Amino acid sequence: MNKLIVTVNKLNKRTSVPASFSDKTNIAGTVNKDFTFIAEEVTGGNNAQAGKWYKDRNNYYYWGGGLKIIEDDTDVAINHTGADNTLMESFVITPVVKKKIEQVINAFETGSAEGNYGILVKLKDYKDPATGVLMVQVTYGRSQTTEFGHLKALVSDYVNHAGIYDDTLAPYLPRIGKKPSLATDAVFCDTLKKAGKTDPIMKTCQNNLFETKYYQPANNWFTTNGFKLPLSMLVIYDSYIHSGSIMSFLRNKFATVVPSNGGDEKEWIKNYVNVRENWLANHSNPLLHQTVYRTKCFKAQMQNNNWDLAQSIKANGVTIS
Repeated sequence: MNKLIVTVNKLNKRTSVPASFSDKTNIAGTVNKDFTFIAEEVTGGNNAQAGKWYKDRNNYYYWGGGLKIIEDDTDVAINHTGADNTLMESFVITPVVKKKIEQVINAFETGSAEGNYGILVKLKDYKDPATGVLMVQVTYGRSQTTEFGHLKALVSDYVNHAGIYDDTLAPYLPRIGKKPSLATDAVFCDTLKKAGKTDPIMKTCQNNLFETKYYQPANNWFTTNGFKLPLSMLVIYDSYIHSGSIMSFLRNKFATVVPSNGGDEKEWIKNYVNVRENWLANHSNPLLHQTVYRTKCFKAQMQNNNWDLAQSIKANGVTIS
């Protein structure tokens, strides 16, 4: 076994060694530069011309040209500093628990446990920093990324991976995230819907986006601050998906410190959920009032002592087993 570090800005993780680099069908996501993990060298691969390949403990494959061996030791200690969470999940949040967390968020965002990759809504929920006025923006995909958030990164990745509708979407890249909103552009919106519904490449790009832009940062915050419980990860990930981060102004409303500083994990989560619910229920944007079903769901799990998420969860009317 080897301890490896990613040396390139972004490296694909695949479900098998590809026949060629042009084969995108088995890309399961990406890992970022400086991510460290444990893996074994693959022998007898079908892409030997590209050099070495490595397989991690979750059976994902990585091209050796984007990696550097840090240690070669079967007993290497598990001390991870990278952004990707795949190995840490084996010890804190298992793949099964992670899937359940993602299904709850998908149900919150689209009403489906598996997520609706083609769903596109137009919400008046973006505050123009220049005027302070709320604007309508496009919100799109499995867990709903936004036009003035990460939608440009998603479309750019889709175009770079030669999606079916890349020729139609590529000209919009300079305009995404700039005023005026593209919410009134029927071609843009309809093409996104079709891509999400019919093109596997768009689904792969969305999975990658929500992993790298939301789940990984949430997992880093969860780990760095000493949290351990699956329900805590769900609460933290939801805050990243719905609000972009764990918001400091909400943390300042209660005295409990994070577990890494000696605080009680359950008490911190309860307090954060309570202040977040109060903030959503009384926000100046009435659209947010309707989203308190999220915090009420978390409160129900606490009342049921479902901190390990082993029980079924009712999320936005959807039962997640």
